[in-house]
Amino acid sequence: MLKAGLLPLVEYNEKKLFEVKMKEMKSALTTQISEETDISEVIETVKQHVKAAKLPDIEVVRILWDVIMDAVQWSGKNQQQNANAALRQVKMWANLLNTFCTSGKLELELMYKVQVQCYEDAKLMKLFPEIVRSLYDQDVLAEDTILHWFRKGTNLKGRQAFVKALEPFIKWLEEAEEEE
Repeated sequence: MLKAGLLPLVEYNEKKLFEVKMKEMKSALTTQISEETDISEVIETVKQHVKAAKLPDIEVVRILWDVIMDAVQWSGKNQQQNANAALRQVKMWANLLNTFCTSGKLELELMYKVQVQCYEDAKLMKLFPEIVRSLYDQDVLAEDTILHWFRKGTNLKGRQAFVKALEPFIKWLEEAEEEE
């Protein structure tokens, strides 16, 4: 009888502990990324946290994206400077993302994460195709993942606008595919 009553408490504590572990990882990464720590060290930090806290891959990818974008130095109103800063950040930390985006499923999760952030942040709204292109160029996102998102993506936040914005790139991908 007593055991059944304890289960919700145990689950609650596990959830709280998980949230603390996630916060700890995010905090450690935030420091390292803002200080532009060597990427191999950052990768090691992530691996240690993942191992210690048994963090799911999807959460790791989400946290990495958040921390990378939170570290962008935004400049007031200058759209071009903001765009350059964001893209520079994506390029700089692409290997970090690449290390943990180890499957199509995780790549798709990253695309959804980028989509939602670009939808919710006016500074990034127009950058969606450029970020996707950059992640593709840096081998973080595979062609199949991008095409899957384009044809069958399920997250609706800003989807229509982003699909339209991505059309030229998709056309380019499809033509490159045909030529092979």
